[in-house]
Amino acid sequence: MFLGCGPAVSAEQNNSIHLNQLTVSDKDFHQEEIEILLDDVVLSSFTLFYLEDSYKKQIIERRVEVAAPAHVDNVAGVDERGMLGLNELIEIALAKNRLLEVVKQQQAQSRGQLTQARSGYLPQLSMEGRYSYVEREESAGTGNDISESELSANLEQMEKDDVVHGAVNFSQLIYDFGKTTGAIEAGKTNLLAANAKLHRQIQDVIYQVKSAYYNILEKRRLIDVAKESVNSFQEHLARADLYRRAGVRTKIDVINAEVELSNAKMLLVGAEYGLKTAKVALEQILGVQPHGGEYVIYQDEIGLDNILETMPPIPENLESLIDNAMSSRPDIIQLTLLTRSAEANLKASKGDYWPSIGAQANYNNYDTELSLYKDSWEVGMVASWDLFSGLQTKGAVAEALGRVLENKAQLQNLQLAVVREVTESYLQASENKERVKIALKTLELARENLALAEKRYESGANDVIEYNDAQLSLTRTRNDLVVTYYGYLTALAGIEYASGRLLH
Repeated sequence: MFLGCGPAVSAEQNNSIHLNQLTVSDKDFHQEEIEILLDDVVLSSFTLFYLEDSYKKQIIERRVEVAAPAHVDNVAGVDERGMLGLNELIEIALAKNRLLEVVKQQQAQSRGQLTQARSGYLPQLSMEGRYSYVEREESAGTGNDISESELSANLEQMEKDDVVHGAVNFSQLIYDFGKTTGAIEAGKTNLLAANAKLHRQIQDVIYQVKSAYYNILEKRRLIDVAKESVNSFQEHLARADLYRRAGVRTKIDVINAEVELSNAKMLLVGAEYGLKTAKVALEQILGVQPHGGEYVIYQDEIGLDNILETMPPIPENLESLIDNAMSSRPDIIQLTLLTRSAEANLKASKGDYWPSIGAQANYNNYDTELSLYKDSWEVGMVASWDLFSGLQTKGAVAEALGRVLENKAQLQNLQLAVVREVTESYLQASENKERVKIALKTLELARENLALAEKRYESGANDVIEYNDAQLSLTRTRNDLVVTYYGYLTALAGIEYASGRLLH
């Protein structure tokens, strides 16, 4: 049994959504070949690929079994394509949710930043071409074999021609004391952090869908309770009117029954509009209105009396949930990676205190008759060192160090918040389970109380107020049981979300 689909889940259901269990390797990230391949979401699967260990691609899939209840009422005017269960809703949300699209694009930006950082250690090759027209005066040389008349005639010579120049330049960074390697490490960890953020956003969307789904089921059950209350008060009104005509009861009983019937109808109207509001909230999470709004959410058929037997269990060990959250919650992993990225940026900033060494080669080709321009090539080594940069490097190092300390403090604060979130969701589920037990006992007593009040009213032993109180008490008890039951399912989904672990 899986909590996400409500009380009854068939083991034969095979629709699934695949999520990766994100982990972080303790190895140095600059030794890894990291590749993030994010497939487009399809209705049957959502798989996220990443590399965990050095030069080894790991694909870890987490299977989320979500299925609709086995029995579904036929709804007039809606075919099978308009019937949506929890699995279909999650699939739609993963495909259409706008916040997921935002995080995907942020991941694409991180991938582009990593590519830019890696370019620092790749060869740089460029070409250029230029055209110019040159006129140049050149003094003639002197010598013992040149007569005085020739020297005077050739004292000044004019050269002029078109100059077409082409050049090829090549450079390769050899070593820069950690500036480029630090930037690459930061890019890798930022990409993994973006991956973790996407995973957490997926978890967030699934939790929101589950909460909205259970809220809709709750509202539909409240409508059923309100309809039962209306029917009960309608029967009581007919009975009171019959007794009035027979002279057994007075007109005040009829009026009182009409008032209570009107109140019950008002509660029914409120429940119906509450369902409409819940569907709008669900559609916002989905990012689309399925089937143009012509859809029906699967309604589970578990009776209120059998709720306790079908409730998914609560995990027994709170400490294991907390430990799992600390080791596998994507937001903790994300902040851990951002801390490592900040440390890599600190390393890159300190590299500006030292020189950079590289190789350089270029070739120049000239198409001209001018004697000044000759084809040439050169190969050599280049070293550059900013001895003083106006304290810019010092400021960059201070900023990077502050970012490292900030991320570490945020990580510690997040770990404390995770403990609170897991504990609160666990206690909320435990509380709701106990409340369901009490509500079931109260429901039994309220039904017995209403039966006795109805018999006493029929026999004339009590007035209409006692009957009305008994009916209202039964309605409140049913409402409390419905709200508490679906609050329990939502709390279990909250345990999943807070601990980062699927519950089966």
